[in-house]
Amino acid sequence: MLLRLKISNYALISETEIEFGDGLTVITGETGAGKSILMGALSLVLGSRADVSVIKQGEKKTVVEAEFDVSAYNLGSFFDDNDLDYADRTEIRREILDSGKSRAFVNDTPVNLATLKELGQRLTDIHSQHQTLEIGDEDFQMQLIDSYAQNGALLADYAEIYHQWQDAKSQYDNLVRRAKEIAKEAEYLHFRFDELDKAHLQEDEQQTLEEELEILTHNEDIKMAISNACDELIRAEEGTVLHRLKSAITELRKISGYYPRALELADRMESTYIELDDIGREITDIDENTEYSPERLEFVNERLSTIYGLQKKFNVSTVAELIAIHKELAEKLSVADNLDEQTAELKKRVAEHEAKLRDKAVAIGKGRREAVPKLREEIFGLLESLGIKDSQFDVVFAVAKDYKPNGNDSIKFMFSANKNVPMGDLAKTASGGELSRLMLSLKYILSRSSKLPTIIFDEIDTGISGDIAGKMGAMFRRMAAHMQVICITHLPQVAAQGNHHLKVYKHEADGAIRSDIKPLTTDDRIREIAAMLSGEKITDAALQNARELMNNN
Repeated sequence: MLLRLKISNYALISETEIEFGDGLTVITGETGAGKSILMGALSLVLGSRADVSVIKQGEKKTVVEAEFDVSAYNLGSFFDDNDLDYADRTEIRREILDSGKSRAFVNDTPVNLATLKELGQRLTDIHSQHQTLEIGDEDFQMQLIDSYAQNGALLADYAEIYHQWQDAKSQYDNLVRRAKEIAKEAEYLHFRFDELDKAHLQEDEQQTLEEELEILTHNEDIKMAISNACDELIRAEEGTVLHRLKSAITELRKISGYYPRALELADRMESTYIELDDIGREITDIDENTEYSPERLEFVNERLSTIYGLQKKFNVSTVAELIAIHKELAEKLSVADNLDEQTAELKKRVAEHEAKLRDKAVAIGKGRREAVPKLREEIFGLLESLGIKDSQFDVVFAVAKDYKPNGNDSIKFMFSANKNVPMGDLAKTASGGELSRLMLSLKYILSRSSKLPTIIFDEIDTGISGDIAGKMGAMFRRMAAHMQVICITHLPQVAAQGNHHLKVYKHEADGAIRSDIKPLTTDDRIREIAAMLSGEKITDAALQNARELMNNN
């Protein structure tokens, strides 16, 4: 419920603060007094777009603040989802700066315009002659029918299944598309995979083979060098290095008894002897086992040629990269080989979700169709009380080929204001006044069964007068028993129905024309309603008529 609205430096308004009560609040004022300015300021704080033209001349910024009691709207999850601090009495502030920038705050937390607008739609339902045109929109019509049919729980279940169905269908469509793409290149993939698969590549073999090739290529030089080293170390005729070193150790040990340093040198030479002896054995082993193998050289050359050829073909420089490509190709081919199974599984999942979706859609459609006769009868009665006595109204249903977010129905409101004129599409056959009365009737019906937010009627009673105006006012009053209703009106019969009465007026201040708004006392209300009845010159008859209108409510 809207509790308070404070406006600063908006158009002709310098500073005003308005408090709103429950029930029916009527707002009156002369044409041009600023009622549209009031609605503009309220729309601004609820998320509508604005520009610097709304800033009062000579000021730096416009500020509009609104306080709402949101305790009855179950908005805790909305506040959590948007990282906002929840409060039963929530404050919304909107600022428009002369630089063109706009700022919005919910309980002092900055929010973007989309979030503000979404919150605003949950708090108020502004209904004007312009909004009446929405009644011809199929989505709007469906929302009205679903609300009347109490389809909320079914639609919530349907929405969850619809999301699952769409997700599964998207996966299936993507897999089918991918299967077609893979099928086109499957032969090429197999060819490339087979080339790598036949190579039986090992990650470190290139370096090993290149090192072996170097040895095989210089095999003769290696054999000769090893043999010569063996001769010098072990097999020399005039005494090998080891033989001479052994003799030197013996000589040093002879004098170690009286020359201690000789023992130290002998021990060091002993260590060298042991190391050289081990080297000699290893060289001998190499010498005896090193053989030239033309076959091995040919194999290594062919193997490296295969590796180099694959690297060039696949535009890489290492065996590791070739192995990675081989793995990637294997995975793609595995997907291709298993596509039929995967596709069948996903197709089955889509069908399962679609079956559940169909059941929910049928239940939703059944509720909609069952609600129409009762809705139709209520609308007939209300329209008759509002001066359309022989109206015809119906809802035409058709089952759509595809599932939509709200089911698989298509609907169209059909209407005729006269019993002898065939019904046609509501948006094309109803006049502006008829649309307003029909929309008011629907809102009135829904107010009893739905937790509608604060509803604001902005001069939808244009073209109405006399007894019908009184009945329209009574409808507003009855609606206000279930919700907060704010009605901007020019009809005295409607104004007299209000629990609270605000007047928008113009006055001169500091040499300029200003708009303002004030609550009216009972006496003020009588004079205001009398003025609406008789014009500028208030007669005694008008005052008496105004009192009677007030007393009859």
